[in-house]
Amino acid sequence: MTGAASKLGWLGSVTRREGRAPALALVAATAAALAYAYTFTFSQFVPYDDEGYFRASVQHLLDGHRLYDDVQLPYGPFFYLSRWLIYGTLHVPLVTDAVRLITIGHWLLSAVLLAAVTYRLSPRRDGRLWLTTITFVAMTLHLSTAAREPGHPQELAALLIVAACLLGTFVSAGQRGLVCGLLGAAAGASLLVKINVGVFLAAGTSVALVLLGPTGGWWRVPRWGSIVVVALPFVLMWQNVGQLWAAEFCAVATLGIALVWIAAYRVEVDVRSTGFDLCLFPISMLCATVVSAGFILRHGTSLRGLWNSAVLRPMQIPSQWGWPVRISGYAVLCGAVSAVLLLLYESGGERIRARLASRVLPLCKLGAAAFAIEEVLAQRWGSTSQTLLTCGPAVLWLALVPPPGTRWSTREVFGRTLLCLIAAPQVLMAYPTPGSQVLFGTMAIVAIGVLLLSDVLAGLESARSPQWVRVGRTGYVACVATVLAALGLHARASASAYAQGRPLDADGCHLLRLPLQDALLYQWLVDNVEASSDTFVSPIGLNSLYAWTHRKPAGPVVIDNSWKLIDLAQQRVMIEAYQVYPNLVVIVHPGLFGPTPRGSVPFLVYIDQQFRPVARFGPYLLKIRNDRKEFAPSGCAYPESAEAGGSAALVLRLGLPPRAIAGRVASVTVVDLYRDGLIADTASGDARLQASLHNGAGQTLLARGAAAVDMDVLRRQEGLVLAFPKPPAGGLGALPAVCLMDGERRRLLTLPVVPALALGAR
Repeated sequence: MTGAASKLGWLGSVTRREGRAPALALVAATAAALAYAYTFTFSQFVPYDDEGYFRASVQHLLDGHRLYDDVQLPYGPFFYLSRWLIYGTLHVPLVTDAVRLITIGHWLLSAVLLAAVTYRLSPRRDGRLWLTTITFVAMTLHLSTAAREPGHPQELAALLIVAACLLGTFVSAGQRGLVCGLLGAAAGASLLVKINVGVFLAAGTSVALVLLGPTGGWWRVPRWGSIVVVALPFVLMWQNVGQLWAAEFCAVATLGIALVWIAAYRVEVDVRSTGFDLCLFPISMLCATVVSAGFILRHGTSLRGLWNSAVLRPMQIPSQWGWPVRISGYAVLCGAVSAVLLLLYESGGERIRARLASRVLPLCKLGAAAFAIEEVLAQRWGSTSQTLLTCGPAVLWLALVPPPGTRWSTREVFGRTLLCLIAAPQVLMAYPTPGSQVLFGTMAIVAIGVLLLSDVLAGLESARSPQWVRVGRTGYVACVATVLAALGLHARASASAYAQGRPLDADGCHLLRLPLQDALLYQWLVDNVEASSDTFVSPIGLNSLYAWTHRKPAGPVVIDNSWKLIDLAQQRVMIEAYQVYPNLVVIVHPGLFGPTPRGSVPFLVYIDQQFRPVARFGPYLLKIRNDRKEFAPSGCAYPESAEAGGSAALVLRLGLPPRAIAGRVASVTVVDLYRDGLIADTASGDARLQASLHNGAGQTLLARGAAAVDMDVLRRQEGLVLAFPKPPAGGLGALPAVCLMDGERRRLLTLPVVPALALGAR
């Protein structure tokens, strides 16, 4: 054991105290988290493509466009400063693979920092590593929403939040000023990443510092005045507070902030911050904002453009975009019970406080911890639970009540107070869009829930009840085993999806593996843009396709998946910019969040009037200009004279992709990819399955008994067609595809069969 300790340093000292099991559990959790994060991140592509939106905006910065003037953006300049350092100074390639690897770094680093917070704030010394493992696994699962929106500014905002939480655990008599200064810098930076998140972080942090500062003299005024933080939900939601859901959410958030403020006001701490320490917070906050704003102004942005785009524009979002937060009856009940308990605890005598602390509050802490962990483990994509968002704030104050017989250190009091006052207002991140913001807004609540487990066991140990202590420690181990099992199942599922996924043959996304139909769809879009366009535009954004196809947007306006924030003047600029591209391809989608009224969006009217449809695959429709004479779909097969799937589909025309593909084609098959059923095969001896491949001159290239043909030879042929002497009685299936096979029956190329529309000139 001594030799291991000398080699492993700090981990060895932990091992001597706790044994090998906690360290091994943490190592296993780390390995599973890395596997899960990698395979989950690289096995999906979300159609609303926030990843492409922010990649395109960063590319505009690197290309010299004036952000906020030429490129309207609702996010602050600190995000673009950080991206400029990564992609501009360090020359990391701005491609899908790099963006997603950086997202994994933000995601797992946030989980590590929150795990460190619970480690440093636990009142128990011999169970900290168990607690760290639980928190790390829970946060890895909870923040996996980052994988659906790689490169989003909120992953940087989350990192700043958890860094601020960790800073609060390093307070001592000689470090108060430094910590206050760093907290101010984190708040200022987050303010210029995502302004609402920055306001919540700055408000919670400043109130915590005031309550943990001087108590005598005129300092009573700011201490009592800090209660104004409870008005933050109403100030944020005043536009919608007349609606029932907004009024309920406002009430729930206000109650949570108020309960934490009451508990924090009464905390006792040995070492308080001085007035000078507190002054460093706004000074550092101002410095961070000046540096961020100065960076973007130096790159050509005007102060007016920055103010209008990064400050005024986000304030318009609640009236233009979003959907209600669902408030359950349990949230109301939880808030009422929690408020009564706190009032009894704060206003009751010593006897009542002692009874509550020893009998009632431990059960409440255990229930809150179980609730937080269960919510993390029960998450399902597409139906993000809002229970933690609406019930969690009401129980945060429990983390500010020490277990019976336990006296907290200055670090624990300061760190817990800061953590709770940061967590309480962060739930407002879910307004007005309770999507992934729900998970980012509740991450600190999950960490506090795990921290309450340590309080429960510390209370059992102080009661000197050996049997209950054994039960508590067994529960610790069981909790670790449960979260590890959950992470293992998630990692196994994501690894399986990654292994079964198909790669895209596109620039910068070599690590990406998608489900078969998604891979065929996006490969089809890439092939057609590369083969038949000088650039493209999609009304739903689809900005990742610019990086995949080496194309540039026609103008500086970055299209998101909603047109509500693109004004009429910007749309006129877009129309003028796209008119100069004769081979412009428009990629139309019916709408990710419902159809957009065409009359209210001039750019969509322009597309409807000036472009005609030529091909469709899945929900995507390709359009070209009305006066464009020819268009041949690439990367697919399409019927020459009839709709695919019908009994008359005798001939399929093949459009080979523009990308290079090596190998010799020995046969061509037609299969239904959904059922993996064979429909036709040029090498088959069965008359029902026989097919033949011909060129435009009518020469047979592949049939039964024919020699293999090099792929380059096929590429030089014009008018490749696949003929069926006997049409398949059941049609071509649900997902038909033409597969070019080598001599060992391996697929060299898969071409989905798509309907072709009006290929000739109008």
